[in-house]
Amino acid sequence: MDIVLELAQVDHRRCVEVLLPRLVEHCAAKTQPNELDRFLAELGADAAPAACALLDEMDVDRKDRMIVWLVSAHETRMRNSANRHLAELLGRDVIRIGRFFALDRPGSRLSLCAADVAVDWSALLHSEAVRDGVEQLSGENSILKGAAMLVLRMSAHLPNESLEKQGVALLNSDLVKRRLMSVLQDAVRQEGLDVTLEDLSVRPSGSSSAAAAPDLSGVLSTAFEREWKDALLRKRAELHQ
Repeated sequence: MDIVLELAQVDHRRCVEVLLPRLVEHCAAKTQPNELDRFLAELGADAAPAACALLDEMDVDRKDRMIVWLVSAHETRMRNSANRHLAELLGRDVIRIGRFFALDRPGSRLSLCAADVAVDWSALLHSEAVRDGVEQLSGENSILKGAAMLVLRMSAHLPNESLEKQGVALLNSDLVKRRLMSVLQDAVRQEGLDVTLEDLSVRPSGSSSAAAAPDLSGVLSTAFEREWKDALLRKRAELHQ
C-alpha cells in the first residue's frame, strides 16, 4: 500500500538549517564523490547560510523543490525513522515502509509519500493501536464500531484480500489515522524535517502518484539543480563581501 501525507505547513528555513549541514558532512566523507558531493563539500559551512539567503528570493514552489531534494538526499534516515516509530506504535514489522520521498505538484501543497509499504494485515487488525481506535468510536457511530469489532473478531478467518480491504479502511478511520499522523510527524521532525501534517490517506499500492518517486540521483543534471548551484555560489560570494 501507499501512504500519502498532506502538509499544512513547512518551515523551509529550519529544514535547510538542519538538513543541509548533515548532507554536507555526508558528502565530505565519501570516498567516491560525485559532482554534487564535491560541490557541497567545497561549500562546507557556507552551504546552509547561502541556501537560507536564497530562500528569500524563491517563491513557494521553488522552496518546495528544495525540500523535495533534501528529503531525497536523506531518504534512508527518514524511512528508517518512520519505520522505528511505526514499530513502537503497532509492533515490529506490522507496517514497514519501502520508499519515502516528498512529492511536489506545482500550484498545490507539498506531500510526503511512503510507498512499497508492506503490511501484516492480521497483526495490524490485532494491534493495540487499532483496537484502541475502535474502542474509542463514539456512541453515535455505534454501527461503525460494531462492524469494526466484528471485523477484528473474524479477521483470522478472512481471506487476504478482505483483510487488506478492512485494514485500509481502519487505517483511514479518523481515530487510527490521527495516531499514524502524530507518529509519522514525530518521525520526520526527529530527522530535521520541520513540517506539520494536515491529512493522511492510505491507498492500495500503485493507486496514486506515490508510486512515482522523483528521480533525484544526486548529480547536477537538471536545470533546477544547475541554477541552484550557481545561485549558491553567488550567495556565498555575497556572504564574504
